[in-house]
Amino acid sequence: MSELYLDTDVDAEVLTRVAGVLAQSPYSLDELQKILRNEVHPVLVPNLCSVAPVWDGFDPEWLATEIGAHLRRPWPVRWWRARVMRSHAIILWHRLIRRIASARRRHH
Repeated sequence: MSELYLDTDVDAEVLTRVAGVLAQSPYSLDELQKILRNEVHPVLVPNLCSVAPVWDGFDPEWLATEIGAHLRRPWPVRWWRARVMRSHAIILWHRLIRRIASARRRHH
C-alpha cells in the first residue's frame, strides 16, 4: 500500500499492481481497509504534503517501525493522524476494492 503514498501518479497500472498484491494477502477486504486507513495512511500521508517527498519507495523496515510507533501512540493522537487528508484514503480504497475482489476471483 505504501506505493500509493509516493510522490508519483497513482494511475490504473499502479492500482492494479497494488490490488494484485493485496488480493494475495490473507486479509479480508474489511481488514485491508482498516490497515490502509489506520496504519499506512496516518504514517505516510505526510509524504504527500512534503517539500521533498519520497518518490522512489519507502524502506520496509522504516515503514514497519513507524507503523508500530504510530500504533503505540495514545488513541487521540492516532485518531487525529488518521483524519488528516482522510478523503485521500477513502478515495484510494474505492479505487482499489473492486480491483482486489476481481483479482481474488481470478485466482480462485
